This record gives sequence, C-alpha cells and structure tokens, in this order.
Amino acid sequence: MARRRTARTPAPRDEAADRRQARGLLARLAALLRRIHHPRAAEVDALLATFDTDPATAWQRLDGNAWWAGAGSLAAESLVEPEALPAAERAAAMHEFRALLIDLAELLRARGPTNPGLSSWLLAFRNWNASGV
Repeated sequence: MARRRTARTPAPRDEAADRRQARGLLARLAALLRRIHHPRAAEVDALLATFDTDPATAWQRLDGNAWWAGAGSLAAESLVEPEALPAAERAAAMHEFRALLIDLAELLRARGPTNPGLSSWLLAFRNWNASGV
C-alpha cells in the first residue's frame, strides 16, 4: 500500500521579526528614492509609518497592485533611470532599487501567497541584477 504524503505545515513566522525586516528594507528604499528624487518616496515613507500603527494594512499595501501590478507599479518604475544622476550613480541606484524590491518580494513570499505580479518582477529583477543590467 502506497503511503500518502502529508502536506507540511510551514513553521509559524515571527511576526515581529518580519515587521522589523520590512521596516528596515522600506527605510532603505525610501532613502534611496529621496536620493534619486523619485516622486514615490513619500508613499514609501507613509507605508513605513503604517507598520507602526496598523501592520495588517501595511502588509496588504506592500503586496498591493501599486507595488507589483502593471506599468504604474513601483516595480515597473524601477525601470526608469533618474536622468539627473551621473551614469555610474544611476546604474548603482537602479541596482540597489531592484535589490531592495527583491528582498521585499522574498519576504512577502515567505509569508504566504502574494500578488500575482510579484513573481514575474522577482524573476526579472534577479535576472537583471545577475547580468549586471
């Protein structure tokens, strides 16, 4: 008789640690966006503050379409290089932008199901950063 495999229940997440990690990543992202004069820096700052007052809403917003779905998402805006920066700084800033989004995406995925657009962006960012684009 064949044994049935039982689904493994993932280990419970440390919610406080996840929040600390998200807050750290968001703080770095907000600082980067301010440095490159990105118009959505204030939005990231506001999300960071939401983790202090309403973490459930903050997680929902972080996993939302504004971050991961379509041409107007923050992920898509990581493709638009800031023209005001010199070329070397611009390339480094875009690499950092994508690396921070990778870390945020991986954190979201570790917590459970995510926005459908997230997986495509995560794959693209990993490939671009690995190839030096």
